[in-house]
Amino acid sequence: MIEELNAFITGWGTYFRHARYKGHLEKLDAWIRRKLRCVRLKQCKRVNAIAAFFQNLGIPEWRAWIGALSGKGWWRLAGTPQASEAMSLDWFSNQGLISLSKRYFTVNH
Repeated sequence: MIEELNAFITGWGTYFRHARYKGHLEKLDAWIRRKLRCVRLKQCKRVNAIAAFFQNLGIPEWRAWIGALSGKGWWRLAGTPQASEAMSLDWFSNQGLISLSKRYFTVNH
């Protein structure tokens, strides 16, 4: 999924390289990361798997269970501090996700 998304991000960054909208790209980057968090949490499916996933990514056990047992929908769960801390910017860069704002900066400088 990330490889397909990277192809679009690279194309968008090149196409809009002359525009002045870095702030919009940062907001879009944040939305993309939250959507990917949502998809990844949906793949876990159940509370135990979500808690284990959080713990494997370095969240303390008690915080992982608070996040997993929150009862929020997938989109809201993807925006929780536990999800944001577990699937951080570093985690996404390790997964190979290209940032729109960084791509914009490299194309323009």
